[in-house]
Amino acid sequence: VAWLNPYIEKEKVAGETKGKVLMATVKGDVHDIGKNIVGVVLGCNGYDIIDLGVMVPCAEILKRAKEENADIVGLSGLITPSLEEMTYVAQEMQRDEYFRSRQIPLMIGGATTSKVHTAVKIAPQYSHPTIHVNDASRSVGVAGSLVSSDLKKEFVKKTEDEYEMLRQLNKNATSQNKFISLQEARNNQLKIDFVQNIYFGICTT
Repeated sequence: VAWLNPYIEKEKVAGETKGKVLMATVKGDVHDIGKNIVGVVLGCNGYDIIDLGVMVPCAEILKRAKEENADIVGLSGLITPSLEEMTYVAQEMQRDEYFRSRQIPLMIGGATTSKVHTAVKIAPQYSHPTIHVNDASRSVGVAGSLVSSDLKKEFVKKTEDEYEMLRQLNKNATSQNKFISLQEARNNQLKIDFVQNIYFGICTT
């Protein structure tokens, strides 16, 4: 990434940009290879990238997004706790009038993230576009749809419909789970006759 950046900067024409994308690996996570690749891909396609690095607290993400006048906020994470931190960032964006009034999209990516988790846990926390990007190669198409006045409405509507379907499927699957009491589970535990099994093993060897 460091080797490519000078060449990317030379290719940029002053004043020409498709939009600003602020990216950060959320607090509690130090993994940034995927984020860096996405940054390079978007940078090569005409986007200005503001990379905050790793272990970035929610307050810093929101503060810098305002200062940089970012068009998109991108969150990355590799470990499971990152999922909760992303949900928290979405909640704080919803609480902040700046993000609500500008309808700034939120892009979610990283190894532990998924479309289902984004639909069920993260998207409901923020009333504006919250999109899971499962691969760096798809980031350009997603970003392009989010900053385009012609494509955004249809793209967001299609995504919201898909996420609502995923939420319903998840809800139905969860409701079909049958839970029993701890005592019932203990009564139903596997019972092994170790004496019988040891004797049987000796006899067959």
